[in-house]
Amino acid sequence: MRMPAERVWISVVLIIAVGMISGCNRSTTVDASFTVEGMHCESCSAAITESLEKVEGVESASADHVSGSARARFSSPGVSPDELADEIEGLGYTVTAVETKPVEG
Repeated sequence: MRMPAERVWISVVLIIAVGMISGCNRSTTVDASFTVEGMHCESCSAAITESLEKVEGVESASADHVSGSARARFSSPGVSPDELADEIEGLGYTVTAVETKPVEG
């Protein structure tokens, strides 16, 4: 007995949709590096580090006023590099560049 063509098509669409939905829920760990202007001392570095560490989904963060950079390891989806840059800029600093890479493993 053959299935009607419409039923086969709907079954395929449902299988594809379920696969896409389950794929969207997977979390990836990402390392982000930010070039930050306006950090002049250890207090600046500490303020950025503390602020980034408070963001839900951030596993670790650090900032260094000497190099003018900040780093964060976070889960995506959940946190985006733009959100973290906004967090830094909300403290009064300027983010001029962002680089991201997925963490292998």
